Amino acid sequence: MADKHLSKQEIREDHFIDWLLEASEYVRARSQVFIAGAMGLVVLIAAITYYNKSQGDSRLEAAALLGEAMIADDNNQGDEATRMAEQLLKEHAGTPAAAQGTLFLANHYYAQGRYGEAQKLYERYLSDYEQVDVLAFAARNGLASCAEAQGDYRQAAAKFQEAATADGGNTEGILALLEAARCYGLAGDAANQKSILTQITKDHADSPAATRAREELAML
Repeated sequence: MADKHLSKQEIREDHFIDWLLEASEYVRARSQVFIAGAMGLVVLIAAITYYNKSQGDSRLEAAALLGEAMIADDNNQGDEATRMAEQLLKEHAGTPAAAQGTLFLANHYYAQGRYGEAQKLYERYLSDYEQVDVLAFAARNGLASCAEAQGDYRQAAAKFQEAATADGGNTEGILALLEAARCYGLAGDAANQKSILTQITKDHADSPAATRAREELAML
């Protein structure tokens, strides 16, 4: 079977998409455990500068629309940002920009108290898109946060544990374990709360989270 040779335009697009996904690491600097916020003005300005909006390719149009939505969000135009993100998902589903737009819109719904709609979008990202670690972690924490916001603390704890397991022991994952322990405490499940806190002190003894875990264990 002959190799498919990419055009120069396709190569440029792929390089940009790779860069855009790497730029999502910006999220790590803006949040510890909970939902990843807007990707930031730096990302979206670069996106719009890089892309020529006159291009007809759906991926280019999707990236430009995501950038516009994030500019509106950065300018505190929440309703307009939500409208454009909804348009992005409707018209350009399946594109890399729509993957990030799915989380972007989920975050907006969460902030508006529309937890059921936010939950569906976090689940959609995990089921429909190739998972980028930082974004998948954000989606799992989004699911946990939705459960907590609706008073299902046991479910929230389980989702935080899932996020921690998938994160593979990184700092964010350890923080997610602390959140899981907190939610078990809210659910009145002191046994699981203590178990997770003890796990943190043993498996991540040198981390700042372990110090906090020891303090919380002392108060149980």
